[in-house]
Amino acid sequence: MPEDRPRFPGYDVLGQARHWDHETAAVVFARTGGPQPPLRFFTPAEEATAHALLDLLLDHPDPPLLAMIDARLAERQTDGWHYADLPEDDEAWRRTLRALDEDADGPFAALGEVQQRALVGRVQELSGERWHGMPARHVWSLWTRYACTAYYSHPTAWNEIGFGGPAHPRGYLRLGAGQREPWEVADARSHPPRPPDPRPPRTPPPATDPGRHSRVRAAAETVRANAAAEREVRRTNASAWLLPRDGHGFDHALLRDMRRHRDSDEVDLLIVGCGAGGATLAQRMARRGWSVVVLEAGPFWDPLTDWVSDEAGSHHLYWTEPRVISGSDPVPLGSNNSGRGVGGSMVHFAGYAPRFHPSDFRTRTLDGVGADWPLDYADLRDSYRRLEYELPVAGQYWPWGEPHPYPHPPHPVGGNGEVFLRGAAALGIEARVGPVAITNGRFGRRPHCIYRGFCLQGCKVNAKASPLITHVPDALAHGAEIRPDCMAAAVELDPDGLARGVRYFFHGREHLQRARTVAVAGYAIETPRLLLNSACPRFPEGLCNDHDLVGRYVMVQGAPQTSGRFEEEIRAYKAPPPEASTEQYYETGADRPYRRGFTIQNISPMPITWAEHVVAQGHWGADLRAYLSDYVHWATLGAIAELLPQPDNRVTLAAETDRRGLPVAEFSFSQCENDRLLIRAARTVMEDILRAAGASEVITIDRYAHLVGGCRMAADHLGGVVDHRLRTFAVPNLLITDGSVLPTQGSANPALTIMALVDRAASLLAAGARSGLRAPP
Repeated sequence: MPEDRPRFPGYDVLGQARHWDHETAAVVFARTGGPQPPLRFFTPAEEATAHALLDLLLDHPDPPLLAMIDARLAERQTDGWHYADLPEDDEAWRRTLRALDEDADGPFAALGEVQQRALVGRVQELSGERWHGMPARHVWSLWTRYACTAYYSHPTAWNEIGFGGPAHPRGYLRLGAGQREPWEVADARSHPPRPPDPRPPRTPPPATDPGRHSRVRAAAETVRANAAAEREVRRTNASAWLLPRDGHGFDHALLRDMRRHRDSDEVDLLIVGCGAGGATLAQRMARRGWSVVVLEAGPFWDPLTDWVSDEAGSHHLYWTEPRVISGSDPVPLGSNNSGRGVGGSMVHFAGYAPRFHPSDFRTRTLDGVGADWPLDYADLRDSYRRLEYELPVAGQYWPWGEPHPYPHPPHPVGGNGEVFLRGAAALGIEARVGPVAITNGRFGRRPHCIYRGFCLQGCKVNAKASPLITHVPDALAHGAEIRPDCMAAAVELDPDGLARGVRYFFHGREHLQRARTVAVAGYAIETPRLLLNSACPRFPEGLCNDHDLVGRYVMVQGAPQTSGRFEEEIRAYKAPPPEASTEQYYETGADRPYRRGFTIQNISPMPITWAEHVVAQGHWGADLRAYLSDYVHWATLGAIAELLPQPDNRVTLAAETDRRGLPVAEFSFSQCENDRLLIRAARTVMEDILRAAGASEVITIDRYAHLVGGCRMAADHLGGVVDHRLRTFAVPNLLITDGSVLPTQGSANPALTIMALVDRAASLLAAGARSGLRAPP
């Protein structure tokens, strides 16, 4: 650090450890003391080079970062994905350390620090060029990801940046800008460390959806929604009342008493995946008396004991099986968009739960881009409302798209949300608080949110919705069986061309579960992968892939994040990550050089994620640590920009295989010019909002969010893989019930729409399938 005087004198986050839950405390204390075990991954020569590299990247940090990185690599706790032009992380570390030694003409560690800094700095400066045959920017990403994850997961770093640390079960009470909990310490050097940016905010572009604002209607509809919430839900989905009496954890009696089937039993419905789509379908069909089995590749979570209020300690929530990413704009996977375990990626989603707009279902007709859906908004209206009550969703009356109320009132906003609302008001931009799928008050046995901020690491409180607590309990109570740790290998067909079951691995052994109807709900990467791995004589290029559509049109949303530095302490880590948002720029504007639009919400990066923002600006070493020490003064906004479906953005099978011998997925993604223009426009508006709110400096990082598409819905088999009922065209008793069916993605987080599509499909399945193929007796 450039100055010896601490920013937060006397602050010791470990002094609050007696208020942490046992699981979180154990994870944090494992990093902090005791003799370090011998290294298991790095050789002695690699150890010396890696140690010198980490000293440069983080300016001689005190914590034993090398031991932490060594343990991750030895235990293969990687992020799973890797760039197509780099080997997997363990081999990439060996190759890059060897390359540093080659550049040094001997041991890199033997050089003086000035020489070392020059060699490492060259890798960063090469950026888009290659270094020892590897893309320099991907090498830099590898080094800084591991280094920053290790350092900014350590209490020493938390003290350095003023981070409040874990707050479960106590929570945070003082949420607004300039407010501190009694144990938090004021910044001793709150003045801006850099000269302020003199640029004033620009006049924002006109709204493409100004919203409809009838205060009387909004008040009346909100009162009705609030009054009806619990009464309506319990009759059709009692999950919130099936949790333990104190509302915490999961009721293990439901698992103990769960109905169990043999593989040889031909069940009515077999579902692959227990996330937003799979769990909703299981609950709906079990309620209707169908025998249901769900195969889930990950574990059956208990929120109380399996989840922690810690970024690095939540790595096990993400899909970390091998995947390859490629294309001109490759999309990192893992924590941002891929989940594992019962509940799926909604376990670690931020809780943001908006509806799509009516225009999203007709983008080809209205705007000449994307694709029209084989259904429209009206077909999902009732399902949207039903799911908003079940989750439940909290927020102000929503004026955009089709205006509607929410069943729970909005949550209080923290400093981050205050900044966004202040800047938006200064520019005349309409913004609202919500919508988030987080209880505001008790709901059944689910408790109120405690604003601990770790929504992206799983909600230990059970206040934030995930299928694990919103649909799985009721599914189990009505006879569904959920089998964790079961990895689907292939969908099997009978000679008549109908699905007869799924081959899957459990504890290293292969099984075949038979079923009358099969539904795949593995999401936008694993669903296409499963179909492609299910090639057979009838479908030699992959199941349902007669027209080369499986795996195509996979989409992500452009999700740039812009941060602003403020004199006051924002402490954005308190309260849910999304608090307030605007959909004022959701629609296509006739005067814009691009089609479709974007939304903006405030978000709240935790320390490791915030380090990613700062590294993206080119900072490293002492400069990086100095920048990070300013953490409590920054507020961050995030955009969700609708990137267009393109056929070459696709999932295919890579040459490499996983530990079971199954070919892994390769996801190739490249932006088109419309995508780039749209992301640039979103960045500009966010920067202006923060400047209007008083930011002295703004920075932006380009990111992606969410994954949809790959088995798109269409009017016929030439345009897609499934119909409006989510049945595949090629195999009548095979459904796909996840986000891979979306033809376009809107500028809204997709979870609510996925659940609404499955809710509708379940009603159609229940109404018609008993007289159809492989119907229950």
